[in-house]
Amino acid sequence: MSILEYLTAGHGGQVVGNLAQSFGLDRRQAAAVLGAVVPELARNMERQSFNRGGIADLVAALGRADYAKVLAPDAPLTSPGVTAAGIEALDTLLWSKDRSRSVAHRAARESGVDEALIGQMLPAIAASLIGGIASKAEPALDLIGSAVGTPVAKAVDLDVGDQRPLPIPGQIPGLGRSNNPYGDLSDVIRRGGTKVPGDVTRRAPQAPTGGGIELPKGGGSLDKIIRDILGGVVGFQSNSVIGWIIRYFLVRWGWNFIQGILRRLLGQR
Repeated sequence: MSILEYLTAGHGGQVVGNLAQSFGLDRRQAAAVLGAVVPELARNMERQSFNRGGIADLVAALGRADYAKVLAPDAPLTSPGVTAAGIEALDTLLWSKDRSRSVAHRAARESGVDEALIGQMLPAIAASLIGGIASKAEPALDLIGSAVGTPVAKAVDLDVGDQRPLPIPGQIPGLGRSNNPYGDLSDVIRRGGTKVPGDVTRRAPQAPTGGGIELPKGGGSLDKIIRDILGGVVGFQSNSVIGWIIRYFLVRWGWNFIQGILRRLLGQR
């Protein structure tokens, strides 16, 4: 099951329902927006995974808040806690507001939903994506973290309600470095040079929801192992930067080129 299928069909389709309820859409519209945005975010995640610093940033993002709460039934995706966590996720995945606007523009063209509304939905979708990845990758990440001396302490909390007042900037619950269960693991990845023994990867567990994670049985470098974990969940399709670039241009501009040709042919008839 791909991460998009997990978000649209998993949990009884709760993410789609939450998006529809929170942003005033019907389920078809919410699913269309999710289907347009998630692959964009996943491609950016794949691009980041080609360097050690990018992998470290992604692992840190998975531990910044208890994103799994965003996947719960009737989660209020417009709440301050979800919005703050989602903006943090977008900052990691897209780096800039210009890229967020580009994603919203393309998603509006594909889904038919208003671009401004999609811009408002992006933090909630990013938080849901990170929540899905975290829940599927957690068993393997916890095992690898323990193997390299960074045992995980689950002590994060994401407030998805509106009952508590907004915290002051820089003190958002669940987003701080001191409250990140994968913070130490992220630091070790960033430093590099750490090897994961083969006996650890041979017993890497599957997530209850089926992460599709297959690690090299002989072990390997920590950053490569973590990329395999993330790739198994998200569905990375390239093992090299060149392959990613080729696929990126084919997906981004190839389809537009084909659509242009079809419009001309159909317009001539």
